Amino acid sequence: MGESRLIHGRYRLIDLIGRGGMGEVWRARDESLGRQVAVKCLKPLGQQQDASFMRVLRERFRREARVAAGLQHRGITVVHDFGEDDGILYIVMELLDGRNLSQLLEDNRRDPLPVPDFVDIADQVSAALAYTHEQAVVHRDLKPANIVRIADGTVKICDFGIARLGHDIGFTARLTGTGVA
Repeated sequence: MGESRLIHGRYRLIDLIGRGGMGEVWRARDESLGRQVAVKCLKPLGQQQDASFMRVLRERFRREARVAAGLQHRGITVVHDFGEDDGILYIVMELLDGRNLSQLLEDNRRDPLPVPDFVDIADQVSAALAYTHEQAVVHRDLKPANIVRIADGTVKICDFGIARLGHDIGFTARLTGTGVA
C-alpha cells in the first residue's frame, strides 16, 4: 500500500507506524472530519489463501472491531469505524500519541522507570482489565507492545484481535483453530 492510498474514500494513509501478525497500522487522516487517526489494515493475502480461510479472517477482524468498539473506558483504545475496501479489511481507531510499554522499558534499560511510574501503569492496566472482564471480554494477548502510555500519562490497552467473549467461547475456539494463529 502506498502512502497516498485512500481507504473507503475517506481515510488517507500517511505512514506505517506498526506491523505485526496479519496486520499493519497506519497513521492516517480522516478526510471527512479533518483529524488524525490510526487505521489497522489486514494485509492483503496472495492467491494461495482459500475462500474459507479468508472468511475466518474477515470474521475475526469484524469481531475485533465490534469487541473493541463496545468497550467504553479511558484505558481502552477508542474504535471509530470498521469496513472493507477493495479487499482490505480495516479498523479506524484513535491515534495514540505515546510509547508502548515495550518501548518504555527499552528506553529505560539503563535507568529503570521509577517505582511510582510502574505502580501507576499497573494500576491503570488493572482498572481497564477489570472493566473488560466485567463486560465478559478477556484480551488473550496482553503484552508490553499492546499497552501504550500517552503523553498525559494515561495508559491504554490496544489490539483486541483475539479477545474471547466469555459467553461465546465455542465460537471463538472455532475462529482460533488450525491455520489461524
